Amino acid sequence: MIEETNLDADNHLRDPAGNQRPPSCWCSRLFCQALAALLCISPVGLSQSKSVLLQPEIQYQRLDGFGITIGSGSAKEIMALPASERIRILDLVFGPDGARVNIVRAEVTWAGQRLAMTHPLYLRGFMYYFAENEDETAQFNLFREAQKRGEILWSSCVWTPPPQWKSNQSLPGGSLLPKHYEDFATYLAAYVEFYKKLRFHDISVLSLQNAPSVSGPNQSCIFEAEPFKELLKIVGKKFIGRGILSRIMLPDAAGWDELDAYAQPILADAEAKGMVSYLSVHSAATDGAGRAKAKELSKRHSLRLWQTEYAVPSDDRYVGLAGGLELAMQMLTDLAQAESHAWIYWTLFPPANSSGRLGLLDRSGSSIQGTKRFWAFAQFSRHLARNSVRIASRGGTVPLVAFRNPEYNAIMVVLVNASRQSMTETLELKGWNLERRRAYRTSEKEDGVSVPLPPESGPTISLNLEPSSITTLVAQIRRIS
Repeated sequence: MIEETNLDADNHLRDPAGNQRPPSCWCSRLFCQALAALLCISPVGLSQSKSVLLQPEIQYQRLDGFGITIGSGSAKEIMALPASERIRILDLVFGPDGARVNIVRAEVTWAGQRLAMTHPLYLRGFMYYFAENEDETAQFNLFREAQKRGEILWSSCVWTPPPQWKSNQSLPGGSLLPKHYEDFATYLAAYVEFYKKLRFHDISVLSLQNAPSVSGPNQSCIFEAEPFKELLKIVGKKFIGRGILSRIMLPDAAGWDELDAYAQPILADAEAKGMVSYLSVHSAATDGAGRAKAKELSKRHSLRLWQTEYAVPSDDRYVGLAGGLELAMQMLTDLAQAESHAWIYWTLFPPANSSGRLGLLDRSGSSIQGTKRFWAFAQFSRHLARNSVRIASRGGTVPLVAFRNPEYNAIMVVLVNASRQSMTETLELKGWNLERRRAYRTSEKEDGVSVPLPPESGPTISLNLEPSSITTLVAQIRRIS
């Protein structure tokens, strides 16, 4: 049974019995709202039994994975690092001993060059050339390096169409002129084919516009819902006509509450709906109602739902471990409440012309270091592999999310103890044994370190959760006769 948890005007949590529960003294309002929203939809009720019942047979969304954005010059900055530092960072982000990121979200350059009819590539069927753009080439080179460390999904997103086709002839703001919808569809098809036929890499997912409601000051383009639908139809027809298999994603809305306004006109149009495979949105901590609606839309229309951009705010409240805990709660909420199939952080480093948001990594002089934000992210991305399936859980004291990996019959549980007190959480499976159990923790003094566990197996396990910590349990499961 789902129990309600309310957030009163004094920012205190009240349990279902009406008892007041003050949050940790450093905890932000956004953190508490996210926690309250999670408790309303997940089986982590404060008044329930302390024991957590895990139910591997009850399953929800299947993961596509976890990613980072490499656009806005981020890839160029990483690839320009000295070789030893670049390799260290790529190992840290993509390597098996690092965060094991398996999705890169790249920027579709606006600066592709139209080929002359006499150009050899034009005679081979290419209309645009993209290799001379430095940012685009850096993205491709980073992608190739990432692929050496694991299987990587490439997701490309438009930041802005070429400015000559926009109403203001500029990179920030403006809108794509309807008379150039066909030109832009040809441009996007040429972009995908350039990667497929000249760089021998598939673009798995293509998003037609990043944050279509947001104008400037950086690369951007404004779309209303109906024009966005018309562009989708033209691009979809172009892809079908040219045999392009890349899946189309939209709308990359700037918040969960914006998704419905863009998605509903498209999903109500049979032709347009048939051209969409993914819904996408940028996460915001206060969008509880939007998350629920996004989940309902994606399930009703059999579309995969991705959270494609979130960054911890650049704020004194999120310095150090507080930022890591904020990020962990955001990820946990999006996975549990919206049932996101993928979760993508913003960038590793903030772009030079950006402010107000933090990357996953920090610069310290000439060196680049992992942060508590990075290790909080890795508590999920390193252990929740692609194709893992979220499973049901009931009870418990702290927020958690649980997944099952069907490839080797294992479960992974991420638990967030945001309080300043240590806690003990007991996990239980009925009809299953937990074997080969391992735990990993990020806390004030730990960064994804292995935590010793008792060697014996059984249907239950008790975990000691350090104050202000994120713990991930990984264990194989075997049915009990």
